[in-house]
Amino acid sequence: MNELQGEGQPIDGELRKAMEDMEQTETDIINRMITQETIRRQKEILTRLLKSEKAELEREKEEKRESTEATNQKYSNPEDFFQSKDKDGQMKEQIRTAQPDLKPYYRNKTSDYLFNIE
Repeated sequence: MNELQGEGQPIDGELRKAMEDMEQTETDIINRMITQETIRRQKEILTRLLKSEKAELEREKEEKRESTEATNQKYSNPEDFFQSKDKDGQMKEQIRTAQPDLKPYYRNKTSDYLFNIE
């Protein structure tokens, strides 16, 4: 907890309550007065710490998100664009029709790959 304070991060109510419970549990252990209350408190501490860790990970994840602008692609000559698409389609068709003599396993793998390209 002191590490979080040293880094300048605020401590929320859950962590503050967990710190207080830890001190109380430590006192109980030192005085050798471990009761059901001490065990229950320890479970609550664990739950609070896990929730806090999850919340911190969510905050880090949100910080990592970045928006990117969509780029507008301008094609100066649309005929060139469609010709290149036709060439790609013709090449895929040639690969499909002129498959070399492969064993069935590799033939299936090749077909799956070509299907996923589309």
